[in-house]
Order: sequence, then C-alpha cells, then structure tokens
Amino acid sequence: MKKFLPYLTLIVSALLLSWVTHEVPAVGRLFTHGSEGLYLVLAVLFAVGYLLNLTAPKTAIPSFVWAIFFGVALQPTMRLLTENVETLKTIVEILAALVLFGGGVEVPFRNFKKHFGPIASLSLLGTLLSAFLFSLILEKTGAQFGFAIPAGAFLLMGSILASTDPTAIIPSLQSLRFKKQALKYLPISESAVNDVVGTILTRFFLVAVLTATAGGGVLTLFRPLLKRATFDALALEILWGVLVGVVAAAVLKKWAASAAKRHIRASDPALFFAVPIFAFAVGSLVGGSGFLAAFVAGLLFEASAHTQEVRRFFEVFVDRFIKPVVFLLLGAVVPLPVLLSTAGIGIAAALIFMFAVRPLVVFVSLIPWYVRGNAFKFRELVFLSFIRETGVIPAVLILVAVGSGVAGSEYIFAIGMWVILLTLIIEPPLTPWLAERLGVAQRV
Repeated sequence: MKKFLPYLTLIVSALLLSWVTHEVPAVGRLFTHGSEGLYLVLAVLFAVGYLLNLTAPKTAIPSFVWAIFFGVALQPTMRLLTENVETLKTIVEILAALVLFGGGVEVPFRNFKKHFGPIASLSLLGTLLSAFLFSLILEKTGAQFGFAIPAGAFLLMGSILASTDPTAIIPSLQSLRFKKQALKYLPISESAVNDVVGTILTRFFLVAVLTATAGGGVLTLFRPLLKRATFDALALEILWGVLVGVVAAAVLKKWAASAAKRHIRASDPALFFAVPIFAFAVGSLVGGSGFLAAFVAGLLFEASAHTQEVRRFFEVFVDRFIKPVVFLLLGAVVPLPVLLSTAGIGIAAALIFMFAVRPLVVFVSLIPWYVRGNAFKFRELVFLSFIRETGVIPAVLILVAVGSGVAGSEYIFAIGMWVILLTLIIEPPLTPWLAERLGVAQRV
C-alpha cells in the first residue's frame, strides 16, 4: 500500500483541485479578479510545484507528466495567464531563455569539445532530418485518419518535436554505470545543443508558415527554405546569437573573477538571472537567435568555487520551479476535446516517432563514426536511439506556436501533447532495462 501512496496522493489532489475549480464558481471568480487573482495564481504555481517535487519522484511517472495533469485540473484558475496570448508568449519565452542558459551551464565545455563531431551531426543534421521526416509522416498519417490539417502545422510539429530534453534524460542515466562514458555525456550534451537548434528551426519555420501565400503540402512549403538566401539568413541569425552569447559569457567570467579576487564564497545570484534574459533580448534585437545567445552564455561559463553556490541555486530553481511551470501552463491551455479526438493519430504519431524516426535519425547522423572510426557499436547506437525523450523546450515551442495564431494550432497542441506524454511515460522507466539488455551499462 505504501508503494501506491504517492500515486494516490497526486491523483486525489488533481481530482480535488479539478472539482473545486470547475464546480465551485466562487473559486473561479477569485482567480480572475484583478491583481489579487494573479497573486493567487502565482501562489498556486508555487504550491503545486512543491507538491510535485515532493511526491512525483516516488512514482515511476516523470514529474512533467504529473504537471500536465495538474495543469488540466487547474484550467479555470489559470485564465489570467492563458487567455492573454501575448502575456503567455512573453512568459514562456523568458522561461525558455533561462532553461536554455541552464542547459549550457550543465554541459561541461571539455566534454562538449571532446565529442563535438557526433554532437554537431546529431544536433544539426539530426534535428533537420527529424523535423522533415516527421512532418512528412504526420502529413500521411493525418490523411489516413481523416484530418484536414494545414501543411504548415505539420511542418511546425516536426520542428517543435525534433528537440530532445536533457532534463528528462539525466534522471534515467543516473542509476546506470556505463562501460563507455561517451554514452552518458553525448546524449546530455547533444540534447542541450539540440534544444537550441530546434528552437531556431521552429522560429524560422513559424515565420515562413505565417508569411506563406501558396498552399500545397509539406514539400511545397519546405522547398523554398532550401534556397541560398534562406541559408544566408539562418547563418546570420546563428552568428549574431553566438556573438551576443560570447559577450554575455565574458560578463559572467568577469563577475566570477571579481568574486574570486574578493574571496566571496556566496555571490549574488541576480546576475545569473539577468545575463540570460539580457542575452535573449539583445540577441533578438540585433537579428540573431536570442535563445542561442542564452545557451552560448551558459556553455562558455564555468563555475568556480566562488560561484558554485549560485550555480546550484539557479539549477535547483530552474529544475524545481521553472520547468514544472512550463508543463503546468501546457496543461492549462490544452484543448481537451481536441486532445481526445486526436488520440488515434496522436498515439500512432508518438509510436512512429519513438521507434522509427528517432532511430533512423541517430543511425544516419552517426554512421560516419560507426563505419570509419568504429567509435560506436551497433548496440550503442540502438541505446542512443531510445534515450531521446521530448520535453520542456518542445512544450515551450508548442505554447509559442499557439500564441502566434498559426493555422491548425489546436492540432499542433494536441498531437504534440500526445508525443510528449508518451515519450516521457514509456522511455525513462525502460532505459535501465534496455541498457542492461544491450550490455552497455549496469545498474548502480
């Protein structure tokens, strides 16, 4: 009975919140009444975040999945945040900048340099290939299920879901002792870079879809993006993002050096929050990728003994509050009727994505290191194919796409939700078992 108590606690809490917020009108009015309502919403976000962080780790279901369920239960109370599209978009973009900065900070730069080739291939070629293949498959699957979904929505779905999530990957690897350490560091480092590439690609496709005048399928929309002018614009966006990120990292290094010089053991964490937001804003203002700027700033910064405490505080805040909030917001805006009506195509898309698209992309991206360098064995590539969960950044990008008013956004939301839910439910619990079966790691 003790084993099922955490599940029972979360399920009963979610059902009780759902009943109170949906069936007691006075409660709903409290949360929509001016600034006081906003204060209550923020208090609920913190309280639910605490409950999830306390109880969800005791279950086999990742906390992100529970957060989505609680977001659905709290839909009436979140209207102050979710009904104002511009406010919602601004909130999730700031949260994404902080998450990507944190992703950069978590990746040791020496490991990044050591595995740069496979990381670059998986995160650049792999993300583009994943987005394109999945878009085409979604288009065919949608037709089979009788859905009239715009091609632009399929293209955006492919690019949004191409990213993997280091937050979902790391917990499933912590219980394993690997024979080859590259199998641990590569997916974590690559997933952080992959998030940035997926973000740039999604924003690029979003502009293309919103400005497209011609109809047609995914190929028709994708073909104009292969022109030289398109690649030049994308390269310029990346260049400006990197340059702004380098400057932001220099500011952090100056701060760290100052703390060391003055022998300060507990530095002020304010700069750790200010720099990624400034990097995101300035990167976007100069025509670059603000998200890339935030990531590069984190990647190039290495915490010293004098800034380690600040880094730990930032990582805990991002992992324990910001990421759950993203999934709570995702659940709060999910259109339940559309989600239920797309269950067939959503589940089919998720299974194809996990067991066909992801493995194919990994094998194509890493085949040079498999054939020539013998850096990876077949069973290692199979393992790398399976630990590619979809998580927080795709969730943010879904919210951004919905907030942009793109045609077919309700289907982007619903099918994206199915893919995120199923990858987070199926893959993490099976990772230790698969690692042992393939002989690439042992449980600690």
